[in-house]
Amino acid sequence: MTNRSLLSYTSLDNISATIDIVFIVSVPLGGIILFKNLLAGLGIGAAKVNLEITRPQVALGEVIEGEVRISGGNVDQQVEQVSITLVLESKYKHDDKYVNVRHEIGTLKVADKMVIKAGSPERVIPVRLQLPYDIPVSWGRTRYYFATNLDIKNAADPNDIDEVVVLPNTYMQMVFDALSMLGFRDKPASGDYNGRFQQFEYKPTSFMARELDELELYFVAGERELYLVMEIDKKTRGFFGMIADELELDERRVSYTIPYSDMQSVEQVAATLKEIIESEYRKINC
Repeated sequence: MTNRSLLSYTSLDNISATIDIVFIVSVPLGGIILFKNLLAGLGIGAAKVNLEITRPQVALGEVIEGEVRISGGNVDQQVEQVSITLVLESKYKHDDKYVNVRHEIGTLKVADKMVIKAGSPERVIPVRLQLPYDIPVSWGRTRYYFATNLDIKNAADPNDIDEVVVLPNTYMQMVFDALSMLGFRDKPASGDYNGRFQQFEYKPTSFMARELDELELYFVAGERELYLVMEIDKKTRGFFGMIADELELDERRVSYTIPYSDMQSVEQVAATLKEIIESEYRKINC
């Protein structure tokens, strides 16, 4: 997939103590300003940014609207750029170990080259973000968040993290519902993203439960069609079955492109999937 481009601190205001001896120290105004600049550089008393989105769930290809709110800190600060990045995080199992995945889907530049005055009124910038059609969906261990960032020169960059749920589009959801109708159930690793593709794994519980060990699916959703890769894993027994499994002779992988115009209902999609699975199962020669 092609790349499209948390600071915590302890507030000094909340510390209280009882002091018997009070020292009164006269600090020049310039020293106070320098001290404030130092704290702002560390993120204390600096400008703040907050992204507010109209809805926390959005389907592939849809638009999210919201506002970026920027408030001034204790000192004037030069902001080089304000940006929002959609970040995907997931994990997958490889050689009995879990591998973490972090992928930046894309970055939207909201504004650049602005001065945020100390104590200035909150600045509000409306934003619209359209999700791509062909990215993984939020499923299992795959999750998303928006990272909103103020790029401030020579200072810790204030940022804001907002989780968002990326839903399947209508036609992907039809496939998921059709599989459920046929009795296929998600396995624990279903929905994992390995940095290249998202894999969905299913265990049959009724339809072909005696014939199939598992069913794996890979999706690429487009604007007008769904590209689907299906891997059918036949259930094998005995010594020769073990050999067939080791050599992957008990598997068959097929791909289909299904126009959305051909997907009229969940029942119709279930019937189509049933026919495909039965037909491809018969072609496994082991």
